[in-house]
Amino acid sequence: MSRPKKRRGISVGTILMLVVTIAVTGCTVFLLRLLMGETGIEFNTSQVLEALNLGNALPALSLSEIPMGGDASQPTDAPGAIPMPQAPQATAQPTQAPTATPVSGGTVTLTLGGSINMDDGIRQSGYYSDAKKYDFSETLSLLSGEMRGNLTMVTLENIVVPSAKVSSLITPADIMTTLADVGVDVVALGFQQAYDQGLTGVKSTVEAVEDTRKMVSIGAFASAELAADVRVIPVNGVKVALMHYTESLSSKGRTAMKKDGCSFAVPLLDIAKVHSDITAAKARGAEIIVVSVDWTNATKSTPTKAQIEMAQQIADAGADVIVGTGTRVAQPVTWLTAGNRQVLCAYSLGSLLNDGRKDGNVASLLLQLTISTDGAGNVTFKQVAYTPTYIWRYRLDGKYYYRVVASDQAPPMGMGDDQAGYKDKAFANIKKTLGDDTPLTLR
Repeated sequence: MSRPKKRRGISVGTILMLVVTIAVTGCTVFLLRLLMGETGIEFNTSQVLEALNLGNALPALSLSEIPMGGDASQPTDAPGAIPMPQAPQATAQPTQAPTATPVSGGTVTLTLGGSINMDDGIRQSGYYSDAKKYDFSETLSLLSGEMRGNLTMVTLENIVVPSAKVSSLITPADIMTTLADVGVDVVALGFQQAYDQGLTGVKSTVEAVEDTRKMVSIGAFASAELAADVRVIPVNGVKVALMHYTESLSSKGRTAMKKDGCSFAVPLLDIAKVHSDITAAKARGAEIIVVSVDWTNATKSTPTKAQIEMAQQIADAGADVIVGTGTRVAQPVTWLTAGNRQVLCAYSLGSLLNDGRKDGNVASLLLQLTISTDGAGNVTFKQVAYTPTYIWRYRLDGKYYYRVVASDQAPPMGMGDDQAGYKDKAFANIKKTLGDDTPLTLR
């Protein structure tokens, strides 16, 4: 009896190995393409199994029945699994604290006085014929305690010309020592007759100021280059810009200036010029802007319409403080609004020293301010105060002498009852001029 022949075909084990081999190969290709950055890859398991069915030689198999070591589409950390590339993780960096920006700014105290008018009476009172010398030291000595602060400024309405004869216009240079002795730092030189002696008179006056200790001048210049250099002074760590303008010149001075071609010598009040100077000062870092004006067309205790309009324009141009002189009488002090800023405007401080005896001429005031700045253009007025002054005149040995005193204080030694009464009247007149709504308080 013959043996039955063996059925030829592929064994189950062989087919199983083929399936596993193809599956692994397919997964490997899939992973390599994924690692190379290809997306949207599809792996059709049904087609693979159909191809492996081999004419129904074996029962249908599903991919889950083939040992693959895990889901090919979701790699795991199981042993033998191919690690999938992971997106780089941001490494936490320590936050660096912002570097502190140095804060500029600071606080300054300013004392601003009216005009010094070295009239004939004042000049003669300081002349000592025996020595043939001038000495004005006593005229302001009783006020030295009030002329305090980081910076003190007055206006001088005279010129110094050593080669010329002294007069009501030309004063001896000795007045400069007196100003320095009581603490004056800045002398404004622009006034109506400032150019009456030409450029020579301007130069010699500027020299007389700046040759006296550490005083500086504004409002008159010996050259166009100096005139273009706006005065910015470091004061207690704060940059303060100081500028001075004259409302108009005498006909003599105006004619001479035009002939000489020296319009720079005494800057006239022009809002375009004011605006340009303020812009230049701020470009140089000025934090506080003080604009001084010598009015020549105002003589009353109330400001004119022209004064009011010009003061507002100066405020709008960027000034923080506006101070006027030249009227010989005091005028009100008020706040002006310029945008969101408050600008202090003293229309006129009057005459600090002159030989007139009218009620308005003998009364003046020192403006005493404490101003802070944050270095970012913001200015704050910490103190807005004043000291009222009176020009005391007395006669001794047939000669008149003049002394300036604080009119709200007790009479100085030697002052008679009649002069004490005039002093009190001068104080009352200043209070009346300032009015009840003044921003000023007694220092």
